[in-house]
Amino acid sequence: MCRSLLLLALFLPFALTAQEKPEQRSEHGWYLSPHGTIRILVLFVEIDYDVKPEKDPQPNGADHWPKGQLPKWKDRVFDPFTLPVQQADVSRYYQDISLGRYTVLGDYIDTIITLKESEYPSVHQAHSIGMPAVKEANKRGSLRTRHGLGIDDFDLWKTHGKAGLPKATGPDDPHSYDHVMVIIRNSGLRHGTGSTDSGSPGELYGFKSDTQSRFGAANDLPFEILKHEFNHLLLGGNNFHSGGGNAAQFESTFLPLQGGWSMMGASGSSLLTCSAWDRDRLGWKPDGAVHRIRARSLQGAEINADLDPLAGDTGVFILRDFVTSGDALRIRMPFIPEDRAQQWLWIENHQGSKRNGSPTDRFHWEGVNTCVTGMEPGLFMTMQVGREERVGASIYGGPADYLRPVLANGNFDLYLRGDTLRNSCPFGTNAVYFVRDPKAANPLTGFQEQELPVYDRDGDGLIKRSEHWVPGVRSEPGEKDQDLILFGRPDHAFRMNGVRSIGMCTNPSTANMLTLFSNGTRDQYDRKAPNVRTIHLNGIRVDLLEMRTNGDAVVHVSINDTRMETDQRWCADSIALPPLRGKDGHSLTIASGAKLTLDRSRTPTRMNAPDLSKGGPWFSDPTRISVASGASILVEDRAMLALKENSTLHLLPGSRLHLSRKARLVIENGSRIIVHGDAALEGRAKHYRKARKSGRISSAQ
Repeated sequence: MCRSLLLLALFLPFALTAQEKPEQRSEHGWYLSPHGTIRILVLFVEIDYDVKPEKDPQPNGADHWPKGQLPKWKDRVFDPFTLPVQQADVSRYYQDISLGRYTVLGDYIDTIITLKESEYPSVHQAHSIGMPAVKEANKRGSLRTRHGLGIDDFDLWKTHGKAGLPKATGPDDPHSYDHVMVIIRNSGLRHGTGSTDSGSPGELYGFKSDTQSRFGAANDLPFEILKHEFNHLLLGGNNFHSGGGNAAQFESTFLPLQGGWSMMGASGSSLLTCSAWDRDRLGWKPDGAVHRIRARSLQGAEINADLDPLAGDTGVFILRDFVTSGDALRIRMPFIPEDRAQQWLWIENHQGSKRNGSPTDRFHWEGVNTCVTGMEPGLFMTMQVGREERVGASIYGGPADYLRPVLANGNFDLYLRGDTLRNSCPFGTNAVYFVRDPKAANPLTGFQEQELPVYDRDGDGLIKRSEHWVPGVRSEPGEKDQDLILFGRPDHAFRMNGVRSIGMCTNPSTANMLTLFSNGTRDQYDRKAPNVRTIHLNGIRVDLLEMRTNGDAVVHVSINDTRMETDQRWCADSIALPPLRGKDGHSLTIASGAKLTLDRSRTPTRMNAPDLSKGGPWFSDPTRISVASGASILVEDRAMLALKENSTLHLLPGSRLHLSRKARLVIENGSRIIVHGDAALEGRAKHYRKARKSGRISSAQ
């Protein structure tokens, strides 16, 4: 995981009057501009452990990077010049994710830089390796790159770019490299680790640099961490970790560390491309785009895709391939109080690299080993929490993991099976088995498979974010075990040959999510604002109607989806049912043959204060659902409403619960229905008689 230097966040704006102070905008980038062209100077470095040879983690080199030579993938990092379609891995990545708005080029010093331990004792300080590398490179007398470039080619931007302010193009006087990158074969920087910051590792051939980075590359081109760290300079500090690039110690939005996909993704990512949130943040739009977030009408015209369905933004939308077009839908989650972190559901149509040609529109290890199942075309969804500020002084604040994947195969109270798969796919490492039991489905508060489930591993009554396990091998009753789950599976996408719909009464659900702003060991706000601690049912539904042969997805967004046609298990500290109106006039209808169980979540919704009562320890409250005034629940014939594990259903004044003649109501010991004011229990008296007598139905005083 990265070690971006926190001092980067400490800066002062220009000393101007309030009237003169320029406006900070996220599209201008943090320390570097995410628009235009930049060229990076790369130094390939190795260490000669001539004092303590036993410290050398790779004494004989490797096939991909022989000792004493440049790595074999040296020309795969950056293209030195602009091409219609960039060929090098990193250059192509930025061309694709920016829709051609950002060109990242580079060249490298044409010989390996070897640092003798006896001459540079500081080589063991991994994150300052750039300084001895520059000193050693200077012994070569002058800048010599593979393609004969000079300092002018690496100085395309003025230094001292301010966060969120426009960056000036043109050379500095004296010159300054825009970015110097050091990649090391055999240092304390393990493969997949690195860091970045503003400033310079020293004068290189007489010139300093504006920004710098350094990476370990023991196994291959360190693509994941390289792009992650460089993206910090575009997006922001460690509090922008998301999409599989976060670490346990940082303040985050959710209790589990999140996977998924984003520019800030790294070792824990599923897809390797960017997210729609990233593009919106940096202002990456196609030519001629009118709307901030865009999709197409059935007639092919661009339309605004930033939707508030309860305000009337419903209908049929065309989403072209996300990577090549930039199309996306964003749906606002209603009913969340203003003092709480607002939420939006993003929807992207990913066709995959085999169809759109983008090398990074694929699952993390897809193509590396034949044991990895590749992605299939489908809708990929993620929930944005907060992080809506794009203009002003607050745009670089907020916690990490503000994006949470919404997977088509749902949320569950996942748990470890207790054994380990040795030599798992794709690298022969160990992977834990976990169980996804349909009986433990938990759409509202359960874990999903692209995050790191947490539990009280040491039994001290506190769940720490570091007490997690990685979803490795999925075990499901009646199904074949599936490996490499965290990094993406075809059933994580909404597909024509799989799950095609998401609604209020499906798993996953279109309802908002509970948040828990916390650092690695402590809840930051004691579960109070700005946390969202209530699930607001909303009746919003999204259907994938068609996936056309050209890759266009036909998507229907609707409201008043209040009919539950499959068994569901709802668990949450607090659930609110507003006065929605389904086609039958009810806010929730449990259809014939379906069962709704109100149960207690085995997935933690808090970090501390475990309840040690029967079945515990519980790191969640018993489920409480409140039916608002004007709202009604209908339980049809041969349908069931069941309350267990101390669940409570509050019928607030003006609400109704109607049991059809052949409906069933089951209220287990400890659970209850509380009737407030003139709320009504409708149906045959015998449905309620026994529960009233036992006190499981009572009236509020």
